[in-house]
Amino acid sequence: MTLYKQLVSWMTAVFLILMISVFAIEFFNTKAFLENQQRSEVNNSINTVGLALAPYLENEDKVAAESVINALFDGSYYSAVRLTLLSTNDEIVRVYPLRIDAVPQWFSELHLFRVISENRIITSGWLQLAEVEIVTNPAYAYQQLWLAFTQLLTTFAIIMLAGVIIIAFVVQRALAPLQLIIVKMKEVSENNFSNELEMPKTKDLEAVIVGINTMSSQIAQSFKSQAKEAEKLRDKVYLDPISGLGNRDFFMAQLNTWLSESAKGGIALFKVNFISKVYEEEGYEAGDAKVRELSDLLKITLPSTNVILTRLNSYEFGFIFPNIEEDELKLAAENIIAYTQDIKGDPTATTPIDANLGVVFNESRKTTTDILSLADNALTQAHASPELLFGYIADESEHELMGKQQWKQFVDEAINEHLFDFTLQLATTRAGSIFHQEVFSAIEKDNQRYSANQYLFALEQLNETTSFDQFVISTMIERIVSGEITQPVAINLANRSIEDPSFVRWLTNSLKKNKSIASQLHFEIQETSFIENEDHTALLCNVIRSSGAEFGVDNFGRNFESLEYIETFRPKYVKLDYLFTHQLDDEKQRYILASISRTAQNLGIITIASRVENKEQLELLSEHNVDVFQGFFVNEKVKGE
Repeated sequence: MTLYKQLVSWMTAVFLILMISVFAIEFFNTKAFLENQQRSEVNNSINTVGLALAPYLENEDKVAAESVINALFDGSYYSAVRLTLLSTNDEIVRVYPLRIDAVPQWFSELHLFRVISENRIITSGWLQLAEVEIVTNPAYAYQQLWLAFTQLLTTFAIIMLAGVIIIAFVVQRALAPLQLIIVKMKEVSENNFSNELEMPKTKDLEAVIVGINTMSSQIAQSFKSQAKEAEKLRDKVYLDPISGLGNRDFFMAQLNTWLSESAKGGIALFKVNFISKVYEEEGYEAGDAKVRELSDLLKITLPSTNVILTRLNSYEFGFIFPNIEEDELKLAAENIIAYTQDIKGDPTATTPIDANLGVVFNESRKTTTDILSLADNALTQAHASPELLFGYIADESEHELMGKQQWKQFVDEAINEHLFDFTLQLATTRAGSIFHQEVFSAIEKDNQRYSANQYLFALEQLNETTSFDQFVISTMIERIVSGEITQPVAINLANRSIEDPSFVRWLTNSLKKNKSIASQLHFEIQETSFIENEDHTALLCNVIRSSGAEFGVDNFGRNFESLEYIETFRPKYVKLDYLFTHQLDDEKQRYILASISRTAQNLGIITIASRVENKEQLELLSEHNVDVFQGFFVNEKVKGE
């Protein structure tokens, strides 16, 4: 029972005892008054009847005496009257029925009033004439006592109700600061330190409020410091401080990720020789300024947020274009040259810019060494042929070319003809309990399998991801409802879908209709959405959370932005970017992993590492603040059990 209920209950009980005591006192006082009133009336009546009968009794006029008795007692509240003539021993008796009107039978059966009888000798001088006896009828007393009882009960009930309401209001008002403290402490237990408590009017609680606000502020500051420390460590290892772009280590890590996921798209190496000359001729300050100018321009003008732009050394840049089409890759390369021409200060583009760009388009699996060798060859080609804007090497493997519209039609066909195959990859804790299963889709047609990486980029560029995401979500809901899937599933949402109001409305209605299974749905949102599209993402997250479902952050820590956004959005989990979960034999890498993970854990957010391939990797990740593990090794381990 809450403190509020306890206080109200005890105060109400005390008030009730007090009211019952007052009620009892009033009730018995009224009863005593009515008894005394009856006794007084009997005395008055017997005196009156003695005076009235004396003359007739002296004359022994029995008829007149009887008439006097009838006149005095008929219709009165007496049950019996007896007149005994002492001279003849004759009796005149009048008995009146005991009838109590307007009083419940149970009340009259309580026998609250005793029967009062009074007798007296009627005399004339020294001569005794007769004896008169009067017995009271308690009907009138019961009627008056019942009336008083009902009035008291009604009044006391109203007072009691008003008293309880006042007690509840006063206690609630007195405990309001305490309630705020309870809410605040719940927020603190959930690692939410955003709002400070106002100072209460209750002086006794001022010190408590000050202490809680100070503690909350210190914890919040500690989290921000931890987040800043993690950001600094990440930036120190993977960020070029001059350009604000990723460095060579970042380029290599993202290149490995791209090659392992899809390997479709392009890479480019850009050697800007005139920046090297600026360093040599004008000094480091001028060279750094030129690097920043070129980097800023490239960041805002390249075609997609998926493009990975890095600075490999003082005058060489590296680009990764995941899932880009060949014609778009060539257009991006032309734009790079054009932007650099602007930086060089020759808008007419008549003078060579003294920079070489080597571009490779790839559609097949390759090693890092192979793809970089091709990029070096393309760079050499650009240097050897100044008349070319850039050196270009395309993948020589056989492949079926499909444009964006063709991919869109292919996906629509797969949805209509049920050509999609869904696989679920387990994510479990170290102890083996299942956290969720991530959904991976592929299209199977004519004995060929097309992975999601092949068609999702085309849908993103055409802004046509909504129908695909709706199809995946609907399919998963159907399978959960049917009992085919019994564990929570994680569904990746495209950035374009998050920006689509119609998708948000559809998801809202779908989750409302399936509220009973909403807790088994986890939605994964790319980190770029939280950073670059905050308003739309906040709306979607509110829809997801209010329905009982959960959401998480995918590729956590990939973007060189503040990590403090997770304090605002409070996701259920974050999936660490592969950048932090590979090459764990490097002590510096492990330290960054522990710091990034701790940033999330300090807010009670679950951390997940994907692509866990062996037991040693799982053990290292577990030692560095990772809670849940996902990958081939985890799936095989669960199957083996």
